[in-house]
Amino acid sequence: MIGRVVFLGLLLVCVAADAEKSGLMRKPSCIGEEFVACPMNYLPVCGSDGNTYANECSLCVERQKTKMDILIVKERSC
Repeated sequence: MIGRVVFLGLLLVCVAADAEKSGLMRKPSCIGEEFVACPMNYLPVCGSDGNTYANECSLCVERQKTKMDILIVKERSC
């Protein structure tokens, strides 16, 4: 029984590590160092922090404010 739990745990770690490599999560294309204003277009993205952002630019602003490496998990709401 313990062997199955260990195997499933290792499998989960491998799948999670492979998710970023396979393109399931990606870095946002943040241009420049500072963002003054983002466009008002609503193209929601789901961040790796579990929050939905109005668009990729607003995710970039949050990355800059918090100094966290927030990735895009999917191209829609969380």
